[in-house]
Amino acid sequence: MASSPFRVLTFSRSVYEGMLWHALAERPLECCGLLAGIVREDGIGEARLRYPLLNAAASPIAFESEPRSHFSAERDIRQQGLRVLAVYHSHPTSAPIPSRTDLERNWSTEVVNLIVSLSSNPPLLRAWWLDAQECREAEWRVCAG
Repeated sequence: MASSPFRVLTFSRSVYEGMLWHALAERPLECCGLLAGIVREDGIGEARLRYPLLNAAASPIAFESEPRSHFSAERDIRQQGLRVLAVYHSHPTSAPIPSRTDLERNWSTEVVNLIVSLSSNPPLLRAWWLDAQECREAEWRVCAG
């Protein structure tokens, strides 16, 4: 697996709670979205904005970002001078571990993949670096702000 573009992904409590809310609101279907921000010189990926996307698959076991919502998010991210640092989605009934489909459909090896599991209460979030063959857990933390 290639080296990561940053060591740790950080985001605010509001971004964290927004991901959980999105996952719960879409249940029993999977949700999906993007986190955008900057990579600081100290190797920290600082996610500043959350972009919830529509799940065109409308499935409880798969997600596919709807093209218009994805394009709109990407355009705004560029206009804000940010970059995509993470893709998030939910697993409504399974653990927050990447599925074979998650590995095969990985958006980029340059972003963290966050998975929100709704199979526990409270929901559980885990982060992963993915490529087509393997996954490696990524470090993340919620920061003030």
